[in-house]
Formats: sequence, structure tokens, C-alpha cells
Amino acid sequence: MWKLLAGIGLTVSMFALADETPPAPSVSVECCGRLRHGVVAIGGETTGTTITFNRMVWELQLHDDAAREFAKDHHKEPVVVTGTLRKISSTEVKVRWIIDVKKLSERDAKKDEEGARLTMQGTLRAAESRRDDAPMMTIDADGELWPIDVSADARLQVKAESLVGEPVLLTGSLDRVTEEEHVTEKEESAPLFVRVATLKRSAKVPVQGQSN
Repeated sequence: MWKLLAGIGLTVSMFALADETPPAPSVSVECCGRLRHGVVAIGGETTGTTITFNRMVWELQLHDDAAREFAKDHHKEPVVVTGTLRKISSTEVKVRWIIDVKKLSERDAKKDEEGARLTMQGTLRAAESRRDDAPMMTIDADGELWPIDVSADARLQVKAESLVGEPVLLTGSLDRVTEEEHVTEKEESAPLFVRVATLKRSAKVPVQGQSN
């Protein structure tokens, strides 16, 4: 009897796992910049590989020997990285952005402009701060609030306002706030935001950071 029950339980578990679809990444990225490999940091708080673009440095998590060999061969060279983006906190470096790399390739300077293009799935939120007389909204993607800007396109702005509180999928480019009040000696400390290119309602409700 116990063997029969155990067998039934195992079968049910296998069906449950088969039906469970992993959630889509909240933030996917294509990043063009200069790669560095063999990086060291205090306390070992680094993946050992980074990409630098527009005065920003993100770490790269390489998951196979082919990627590590590519990084070694292209140290200090311009590359294109695609993958998923996540943020972690460490002791020495409070905030670390890491791309879990899916693909590494050489950068074509004629068509691959330096910067980061993001695809984000999350919940659209209204924000109190304003920029260029338009509300600076945010997207809650995987528990992280990203300021977004839709002010360049009036139709996009109207659409965004109608989707506040809803799950959305958007694409855009990473940019910096350049208003005079945010200018500092260290320009890299200026706040970041996503300049939205496309926006639509998402068929999937975000797993984390979703509204009830």
C-alpha cells in the first residue's frame, strides 16, 4: 500500500512539474559597450567580467567555457551582450547590476550604438515627480521601481496613463536625468530612467511586484 501511495505521489509531482512554466524574465537587456575580463575587487565582490557604456559599469555572469573564452579574447574590446538583468547588494559595493549572459558578440560600431536597450515586464505605476511637464511614471519589474519617460510621444503618454496599475510589456533605452538640479561632480551618479519606445498591456501578470 505504501509503495502504491508513494508511486501515485511521485506521478502527481511529475505532472505538476511538467505543467509549471518558468516565469519570463522581468528585465532583458541588449548592451553595447567595452568588455573587461579578469577584473578583481575587494572581498571578491565581482563576477570578474564587466561591460562599460555611457559611464556605467555592469558585471557579466558568464555561464559556459565558450563565453569565458570569448571574454578572454576580447578584453578591452567593444562587444554586444544580450541576457537578463538583475540587481544584488554586497558589502563593499552596495548595488551591483549583473547581466546573466545569453550571448556575446563583436560590436559593429557603424550600427551598434553604445548603450543599453531594455525589454521589461512589470506593473505600471504613477509617480509624483515630473519631467518636461509630464509625469515620470515607473514600472515595477521584479520588485525594482524603474522611472520611465513617455513624454516624447503624446499618444504613448495617453496610452501609459490608461494602463497605470496594469501589467505591461515595454521596450526602451537606458538614459540619465540631465536637469541642472541633478548635475554633480560625478556625472555617473545622475538618476537613471528608461526612455520608452513601445508599450502594451501584458498578457502575463508579473510574478513579483504585482498589484493585488
